[in-house]
This record gives sequence, structure tokens and C-alpha cells, in this order.
Amino acid sequence: MEFVGKYIIRFVVLMLLQILVFNNIPAIGMISPYLYVAFILLLPVSMSPSLVLLMAFATGFIIDLSINSLGVHASAMTMMAVFRPKILDIMAPRIGYEANNEPLMSVFGFGWAARYTLACVAIHHIMLYFCFTFTVENISFMFVKVLINIILTVLIILITEKFVIKK
Repeated sequence: MEFVGKYIIRFVVLMLLQILVFNNIPAIGMISPYLYVAFILLLPVSMSPSLVLLMAFATGFIIDLSINSLGVHASAMTMMAVFRPKILDIMAPRIGYEANNEPLMSVFGFGWAARYTLACVAIHHIMLYFCFTFTVENISFMFVKVLINIILTVLIILITEKFVIKK
């Protein structure tokens, strides 16, 4: 039960931070960090992919409801959850993963965590911004915005993981 409780608390805290803090950052529509994706990133590697997909959709859906964004966060989170097992397979250490390993910096090191976080956040953000704009007009502006937000989100997740989330 302690195992489940940890994830419920993590979910609630990340969602509240996203909804109350990060969704309200005024920055000319350019900066939008999405810390809430860390909830899915930090689930155990052995968790059922179907359960991760369901949780990712629900997480994105709650964000969509909070900002009235018509499903774009749900679709981006679901897309990230689809690719998560493949990313974990590609990045698996030589000895493999233990049953309940969480993909944490404290377990696999900074380099591994940075690559894993970057890969997942990039998939999420590319899908998210494509769904937001659904056009190729101003593609260079969208590319810059996506790149800035990927870097910012990855940095915030890694800092949060380093100083707040403990194994």
C-alpha cells in the first residue's frame, strides 16, 4: 500500500504544481514548462504498458479539463506512453532492469536520466505542439517554441528529481 500511496501523492503534487503554478507563468506564450509529464516518466519500468497508457491518458485529460485544451494533453501523454517501453528497452543497462526499478537519476545516473527524460519529453512536446497548431504555418516559430520548452521541461524535471524525489 505504501508503494501505491507514494504514486498517489506524487500524482497529486505534480498535478497541483502544473495547474496552479506552471500553467500560470506569463511569458508571451513562449514558455510553458510541463512538469506533470514526470508522473509517467517516473513509474516503475516493469509496470504494465497498458496501465501506463491508461494513466498517461487520464493525466493528460485532467490537464485538458483544467485549461480547456480539447484533448491535446491527453493525446500527447498517450503518445509518450506508447513510446516509453521502446525508449526503456533501447536505454536498458547491460544487466537489465530489476523488477520494480524506477527510472530515477539516483538509480541509473544523471546521463541516463537526462537522455531518457529528453527522449520522452521531446515526443510529448512535439505531439503537443503539433496538436495545438495543427498547421505547418510559422513552422520555424513553432520549432523554436518546442525546443525552448523541451529544454526547460527537461531541466525542471531533472532538478525536481535531484532535489525532491527520493528513491
